[in-house]
Amino acid sequence: MKNSFLKGSIITIILLLFLISATSVASADSNDNSDLSILSLSKGGITIQYPSNWGNSQSTSNYSVMAISKIDSIDSFGVGQVNIQVEKNSYEGDFYTFVNETYDKMQKDPSFQLVSSGGVSIGGMDAVEYIYTSSQSDVEKEHKAVWFEKGGQAYVIMYSAPIDQFEDNLYVFDYVLSGIQIT
Repeated sequence: MKNSFLKGSIITIILLLFLISATSVASADSNDNSDLSILSLSKGGITIQYPSNWGNSQSTSNYSVMAISKIDSIDSFGVGQVNIQVEKNSYEGDFYTFVNETYDKMQKDPSFQLVSSGGVSIGGMDAVEYIYTSSQSDVEKEHKAVWFEKGGQAYVIMYSAPIDQFEDNLYVFDYVLSGIQIT
């Protein structure tokens, strides 16, 4: 009888400690984001909204209309290691052929590894999503690119981050993508 009471007490104490620690972690997480606000950026007929712990950054693409990065990941050159960029490019012929040929060329690079690709929808528009990894300067990154066509232009919204930070920041990409406006 004493043994079962002792076991029950120990289990109850362990559960209480677990609940207290889980509550304090959840409270700390919510406090970290309490001072964030939503910012807006408009360039080249594109408007996005993003959290205030992200900011303008330099892009490494000639086709980039805008780039934002997690502020604490921006280096001395203004380039973010955790970033989202929006690109716009003219193309000729079929949109899907253009997008697929882009990735066919990339697959010739041995540091490129396609994870998945397929059709998606954003804001009621058909789009194509590519997820892949690459290595640049000994940093392995994961990328998620969503392509769509509007007004004869190919648009891509691309999120890139070191693999160990990709999932933690993916929600920002999803938020930006959900509210993007193209005029």
